[in-house]
Amino acid sequence: MRRVAASNIVMKPVTTVVLVAILAGPVLASAQERPSTSTARSAAPAESVDASKLGVSLSRIRRELRQADEKEQTGDSPLKLQFTVEVFGTAPRIDLLDNFPLTGPVPYGGPTHGEVLDFLTPKEFRSPVFPISALTYWAAQQLWNRNKKQQCEQELAEYKQLVMQGVAVAAPRCTQ
Repeated sequence: MRRVAASNIVMKPVTTVVLVAILAGPVLASAQERPSTSTARSAAPAESVDASKLGVSLSRIRRELRQADEKEQTGDSPLKLQFTVEVFGTAPRIDLLDNFPLTGPVPYGGPTHGEVLDFLTPKEFRSPVFPISALTYWAAQQLWNRNKKQQCEQELAEYKQLVMQGVAVAAPRCTQ
């Protein structure tokens, strides 16, 4: 009980310090002086762009735009007809995932683990078609059962022989 009380006494000041640090963080961050954008703008002199230094002529651009506008209005040929068509309506719904399976492996996706192993492992080093380890396990199990049966038959034969001689012997524990 005293250990628990002592740890609570130690934990209360630590908890208080952590809580004060968490709550005081945003206040201290906002209290720091930040340079305003208006002072940054006033520090740099406002400069206007001088088009002559850029290598372009505004008068030539205006002249070309006027000539292009006049050509569109007059037209080069009387047979050149110009129409403006405005279409109002609702666009058809486009279903991007139509006929696309959303479950299972992605068609034409990355290779599976088995496909990578088949590609990287030479044919000579792949496991055999017939499971040799399973066959070995089965053979060992059959041998174990046969030896166990033979040992049980031997114990029963010895028990019968001793009972026939009239010796008091406990019955064997094995069963067939």
